Parts: sequence; C-alpha cells; structure tokens
Amino acid sequence: MTDERQDPAGRAGPMRRTGLVLTVMAAVTAAVTGAPPALGARFPGDLILTTVHDGPFEAGGTGTFSIDVTADPASAGIGYPTEVTYYFPAGLTPVRASGAGWRCRITAGGIGCETRDLASPGFQLPRITVGVTVAGDATGTLTASGRAVEAVAAPTGTRPATATVASTVQVVPAMSAT
Repeated sequence: MTDERQDPAGRAGPMRRTGLVLTVMAAVTAAVTGAPPALGARFPGDLILTTVHDGPFEAGGTGTFSIDVTADPASAGIGYPTEVTYYFPAGLTPVRASGAGWRCRITAGGIGCETRDLASPGFQLPRITVGVTVAGDATGTLTASGRAVEAVAAPTGTRPATATVASTVQVVPAMSAT
C-alpha cells in the first residue's frame, strides 16, 4: 500500500507504509556515501548457523547431522543466495547431503550446499540433512565445523552476512553381538 506524502527528505510522491524501504534506502545511502546510517537503518546482519546430530555415534556405524541457517532477528534478513560449507574430521565421511531448495555436493572431507531461497529476519531456511559413515577405528570426541555466507559481492564498507559453527560428537566402540 502506498500514500501520497512527503518522505523524510521532503520529496513528495508515493511512499510505502513499511519502514523496510526507508531502512534499506538509508543503509544503501550510508554504504555509498560512507555516512552513518539513519536511525533505525540496518546493514545485513549475521546469519545464525546451528547443527544437531543423532550421536553418540557407534564406530563402524552411521550418523546424521542437521544444519540450520537462520536470518538473525536483528538483520535485514537473507536477501541473497546462501552457501554452506561443512567439514568433517577423519573418522566421519559424508555420504549424502540434501535439503529442500538446496543444491548439495559431497567434497573432500565435507559438503557444500547452495540455495537461492530468501528468509525474513528471524526465519530459517530449509534444513540441510547430512548422512555420515563412521570409521570402524574412530574413537573419542570428533569435531565437525562449518560456515554459512551470503554469496554476494558486498558494497564497499559492508560485508556479506556470515556465520560459523563447530559441533562435537562422541564416538563409542561398536557393540559386539553376543
């Protein structure tokens, strides 16, 4: 919905009732001019990256990691394609990775996923699920880590939204069948 009224700069014309347009305009103007953003303007905020797994894992078995990417509630949301990379230590080998709207691939020691989905502040992109095999000789606590980043060339003075995470899982000896 629009109104005919003056905007904060004194220009007459259609103006959206939401503060989002003015906030984005102020942030873009600040990025271009180097001036501080107007009160209430937000630059793209950080992403929130979380992982959960169904461990402890059994040596010689399988396991599942779930990776969630959420737009920080204090951000402008996720407005660009997003890339997630997640690396597994020796002893954990990714065998499949998928998520609604994600294009995933297995890489040397990890996974890489990309999506063009967008998310409003505080909302989560579809979950990525990664299946792993556990080496028969794996033991102890293993740490996997990853990163999510908005895949866009940031204007001067800004940076793409990013997040990192590390997740530990305990590997227990295989149960012997007796």
